[in-house]
Amino acid sequence: MTSPAPITSPPPSAPPALAPTPLTTPIIQIPLSLTPSQMSLTRHQLFSITRTPLTLPLSHFLALWPWIDNVYVRKKTRAATGRTPGYELWECRNRRKHPITAPATPTARRGRPGATCLVGLKLVWNRYIEGEERTVTIERYTEETHTHTLDDMDKQKRSSAIRHIAGREASAGMQPHEVANAMKADMEVLTAVGGAYITRADVKNASTSFETGAARGKAGVALSGVEGAERWQEQLFPGPAPWMGMQMEMSTSTSERRGDVDMEESAPVSEPQTHVPPPLAQAPSSTEDPAPIPASASAAAPGSLSTAPLTATTFLLIDSQTAFTHPTHWGPARSNPSYESNISTLLSHFRALRLAHPGAGPEIIHVRHASQDPKSPLHPDAAGFAWMPYTTPIAGEHIVTKTVNSAFIGTELERMLRASGTRRLYVAGLTTDHCVSTSVRMAGNLGVVDGEGEKGEVVLVGDATACWEKVGGGWKAEIVHAVHVESLREFARVGWTGEVVRECVG
Repeated sequence: MTSPAPITSPPPSAPPALAPTPLTTPIIQIPLSLTPSQMSLTRHQLFSITRTPLTLPLSHFLALWPWIDNVYVRKKTRAATGRTPGYELWECRNRRKHPITAPATPTARRGRPGATCLVGLKLVWNRYIEGEERTVTIERYTEETHTHTLDDMDKQKRSSAIRHIAGREASAGMQPHEVANAMKADMEVLTAVGGAYITRADVKNASTSFETGAARGKAGVALSGVEGAERWQEQLFPGPAPWMGMQMEMSTSTSERRGDVDMEESAPVSEPQTHVPPPLAQAPSSTEDPAPIPASASAAAPGSLSTAPLTATTFLLIDSQTAFTHPTHWGPARSNPSYESNISTLLSHFRALRLAHPGAGPEIIHVRHASQDPKSPLHPDAAGFAWMPYTTPIAGEHIVTKTVNSAFIGTELERMLRASGTRRLYVAGLTTDHCVSTSVRMAGNLGVVDGEGEKGEVVLVGDATACWEKVGGGWKAEIVHAVHVESLREFARVGWTGEVVRECVG
């Protein structure tokens, strides 16, 4: 009789497999293959749109606009008629003609802070041209600039792209706090796209909107951001929407419509153009990352240098002092009503570049005049010696104090420019016919931006200077301004604010 087989213990069961997380990896995909610093710069550029029109390929616009639409809200739409293209008017979400003065009540809805911003944008849907990619032109149609920062708007409202991501992840079964924490795992990327202030409540609200968005779209509700871009995509550019990190692929129908013009699937779309030459002719190679809103080749003057490295770029702002706000001291009328707006745009742009490229951004130098005349409003003891509030230097920006018209006489400016290796010097400030003119002439004569075997470039930003009417000769301020700007072409290239913003990028 055989003995029974020994009773053996069952083998230990394998631990249960962990359910794969439904989160998308990476959860945030920056469009157009931009780096976080480039995306941050791009959002600042779209926030600080100037009066100079900016033209983007439609696919670039559809990719970028959902990340900045927390700043603007659409107010008016006009369909194309005859030869006139369709357009839309957008206003800052903080737009209100007069500030709220009534005291807040417990039941009243809280108004947005600083709600007196009068910035308005016009978006023109340019007509399709056979063989070219359709374009969108953006320009500011108001004189006013923003009364707040982009960070202020990011605190107040999330962009539709951020809401779309949050809603997408939450609808996949994740809890709001899990989605918010996952998005905050890479704060560099989240900050670059404007989502640093995302909360669990934002995710919860986005989830509801995400699930009902399609139904609202069919109901004909006016849309913006991601949903609005989908509507624009259907009407203007057949094929898949190209945001959320998707490759910029042209649909079959679009390729057929272009005839013989072909393009590799992986190739980025063409560079933005100011005068809209054929974009495909200047498309970058597929191995290059597209730069944020890069400069148009047609924007630069013939013979000008290629874009200088940021470390070799300096912005020189001359005599931005409150003495020049005196109503009669300098003359009865001043040229260039857009001076303040353009200076603010330039300073914001160069500061954004420094923020996006810590330790490698452009230099910013503020020059101030210290008159030796005790009666002058620019004397160091006078109230007018102070900086203009909107150009007060901040940490990391240099200050040079002069006592004569030239910013190079009796100062360390020349040594500073040579030591920093500056090869492109942008000059702006007051006044066109005195300190700006003298400083530009000396910069050109001294060759302060030239290196060994390498010639640099001085650029006078013609619409970021101003001067006053000459009473004695009866010369109007605008004539004085124009004559001096034209005369300085012998010593510098003359550029304009919009061109400078587009050519000086990271």
